[in-house]
Amino acid sequence: MPLPKHEALLRLRAIELISYWEGRLITTQLMAWFGISRQQASSDINRYNSEFNPSSLIHSPAVKGYVPTAGFQPVLSAGHINEYMTLIGEQSDQPVSEILEAHPSVTTVQLPDRAARPEVVRELIRACRNAGSLKVLYASMSNPQIHERVISPHTLVYTGFRWHVRAWCHKRLAFRDFLLSRIYRTPKSCDAHAPLSSTDSGWHDQVNLTLIPNELLSDAQKSLVERDFGMPEGRLQLTVRTALAHYTLQRYQAATTSEEAERVREHPLQLLPADRAKLTPFLFSSDGE
Repeated sequence: MPLPKHEALLRLRAIELISYWEGRLITTQLMAWFGISRQQASSDINRYNSEFNPSSLIHSPAVKGYVPTAGFQPVLSAGHINEYMTLIGEQSDQPVSEILEAHPSVTTVQLPDRAARPEVVRELIRACRNAGSLKVLYASMSNPQIHERVISPHTLVYTGFRWHVRAWCHKRLAFRDFLLSRIYRTPKSCDAHAPLSSTDSGWHDQVNLTLIPNELLSDAQKSLVERDFGMPEGRLQLTVRTALAHYTLQRYQAATTSEEAERVREHPLQLLPADRAKLTPFLFSSDGE
């Protein structure tokens, strides 16, 4: 079967990724992303469901959209969560751009997929949308044995290295981060009640981070780092959610302790020493411990 023209292929691939990872596809989402009519969106869905992945989507009045069949398998994508993440990220402030082929002179470093599975992501997204709760089988570094946890998720987060879900933990009675790769089997809905996500102060409060070149660098090296990171007056000011402070510093490879700062090659940046005390409560991920 000959492939459709580029713009049509982008829309068909978006249909597949949304269906596969979210478990629900609605025409208004395609209309908003691609600037197309409802008729065109419906036509694209029908085309995908007849020509490219026959009978893989079923219209569900309950969700006012389409849901994937039990045996749904992607045919226009590789089934990697990074593909879905890229698609969603492209929608933040511009129309869907080139996501099928990279420019021949440009490439990126392949990051691990962290074993995020669509059946897990679907249930988490559904619970986030509906303010629901889930029973999950989970393992953490402090408790590596698989055990049942009850969580009430409100947001999926991609840190650049891994996916986690921000959720109320009914065991710890606090909002925690749960790695998607450490959730076993498909989460099950339950009736547990949790505080509103608006009470997650770590998520809604913001904190200021000040990054500087590693103080152990030479003046010439500091100048290079300042140029690399666009640091006016030798500082980089960031404002982030307190729950994401630790992940932000990881992305910048910024040293947060004197011991880390001694490893200059690993940490060309460091957190301003005066900021360390105020940020200590936010510098370690909870990982549902």
